[in-house]
Formats: sequence, C-alpha cells, structure tokens
Amino acid sequence: MTRRYVVVGAGGVGVAIAAGLSEAGIPVVLVSRGKTYEAIRAHGLHYAHAGWSRRLDVSVVDGADAVTLREDDVLVLTVKSQDAPAALADWAWRPVEGGGVGSDLPVLLTQNGLDAERVALRYFSKVVAGVTLVAARHVIAGKVEVGNAPRIGQLIVGAYPSAALAPGAAEAAAGIAADLQAANWLSQDVPDVARWLAWKVLVNVTFSLALLEGSPAEVDELRTLLVDEARSVLTAAGYEFADPKTETTYDASEAAVSETYGKHQPSTWQSFVRGSGSEVDYLNGEVVLLARHHGLPAPVNDALQRLLGRSAALGEAPGTHRVGEVLALASTLTPTPEGAFA
Repeated sequence: MTRRYVVVGAGGVGVAIAAGLSEAGIPVVLVSRGKTYEAIRAHGLHYAHAGWSRRLDVSVVDGADAVTLREDDVLVLTVKSQDAPAALADWAWRPVEGGGVGSDLPVLLTQNGLDAERVALRYFSKVVAGVTLVAARHVIAGKVEVGNAPRIGQLIVGAYPSAALAPGAAEAAAGIAADLQAANWLSQDVPDVARWLAWKVLVNVTFSLALLEGSPAEVDELRTLLVDEARSVLTAAGYEFADPKTETTYDASEAAVSETYGKHQPSTWQSFVRGSGSEVDYLNGEVVLLARHHGLPAPVNDALQRLLGRSAALGEAPGTHRVGEVLALASTLTPTPEGAFA
C-alpha cells in the first residue's frame, strides 16, 4: 500500500507540504476547519509558488471524522503550537482501518517551540520532529503564497527524542525525508533533532518583533537581548544547538526567498492579523518556562510574553505596541544584585 499523508491544518505550512506531495503524485489528504474550510469549499484552495498561481487539486476535508485512517498513513500536524495538544489528543485514538488506533501511526510535527513533541510522546510512539523554514503567507483564508524558489522550503526531520532512543520513529523519519525531497522540498533526516529544535527557538523568539513598532536600532537591540537570553537559558537547561551552516547536507540557496515575494512576516504576525490566537506563549514563553524550572531570570522574554499575551487577548492588531514598552517592562523584572526583583 502506498504511504499516504494526512496533513492536519490548512495554513501556510500545511498547504505548502500538501501541494508539494500532491504535485509529486504522493497521496495526501488536507484537513481544514472553520473559516478556512468554508473558503476552500466555496472558492477552492489557491496556491502560489515560483511565479505560478493555481487552484490545487487536493482532497480537503473538514475534520477528523471525515478521514478513515489507514495503516500506512503518516499524520502531519501543521496547526499552531497552541492548538497542537488538542489536535494530538483528538487524532491519537481515532480507529485505523484493519485494526489499531491513530497513536500507532507516525506523526510529523512542524510546530515552533519545544512543546509539541513532549505532548506527542504522551500518545504516539513514533514521533518525528520537523524544523520548518519556509516563507509561506496565509492571511486570506484559502489562499497561500510561498516565496521560496525553486524549492518550496526546508524541512529538517528526525526521530524524537533521538534516533537512538526511538528506532521506529527513525525509520519513519527516513521515509518522510525521502518523500519530502521528491515533493520539491529540501529535506534532511538528522539523528539528533533536539539540537535543531533548540536552534530554531533562537530564531522563534524574534518572531514577535514584527508585531512591534520601533526604530531599527531599537529593534536590533531587543533582538539581541531576546536571543542572548534564550541561548543562556537553553544552555543552562542542557540544550545544545545545531549549526545549519555547517550541518545541512543540501544547498539552502535552492529555497531562497524570491525578491518578487516582498517582505515576509512570520507566522506570529500572520496569526495576529487573522485573529487566530498567539503562539508567543510557546516561543518566548518556552524560554520563560525553562528559566523558571532552573531558577534563572528571563526578564526580556518574560516582558514580551506579558505584553503580547494581553494584546492577543484584546484582539489588538500588529503595531499597537512599541519596542520601548518591552524594554521598560523588562527593567522592572530584572533581578537586583541581591537577588530580589527591582
């Protein structure tokens, strides 16, 4: 039986993966929901990549009840980090045709942060982590534009927590990487994916900068503070970091962002624009969580999480707050030399 991919989430990453697989002749089902599904049902799924816009001929369904899982399926979870726990719990106990349940299947995770993989191991024995690098724009429901070319993007995969500890997941990861390569993605199967996830967090903590107003100098200052603090906290928590410049086995320039694509805004910004929640709690909030676990300060990431958490709850648009507000709040959270908070 041919391996089929069940892609859960019809946002930028989900559609980009589904498009590549479908156009390579690899069976795929795309699971959507809410306004996005209604838009696709009414107007079709529109996808633009490498200067070519088209209506994708991909099977799109409106939820797990519309999918009959098969024993050779691979689940691909592309929902945002904050939505991953509920999705994993939902799909884990779905029946599989011929016997078994969803948790017996391999699951590929594409979320930012470090939490989705931890949650997945509660349910699934074959967890494959994915580090996704793609300029995918999904602001209008049912329309996705990818700015990378000629390849769709980069997706580094690996058995979680490692190939040595999860041989079943390692076998699945190798097959997934091969299929992604055939599907016009740059992909690589790595034995120590936790190092790659940690490296991506250093990138993730800067995503929220797109939501703030400030001079270039202010933005650069905050970026440096966020990354340095994240690196310090993750190192103290025992994480090591991959180096994509020396460790990737492919030519990343094959997935460069085209000049015609325009300015790319990260997923965090796109979520605020759509009013679909905030992943800040799983990006900057991950640094804060680890800092608290290890008795360390993380005032800059803490301040950013506090400011944008409230902003998301109020439904505020990008640009409502300024860099200076984060720096001012962080100064009130910074420990004094005596160890008390200022």
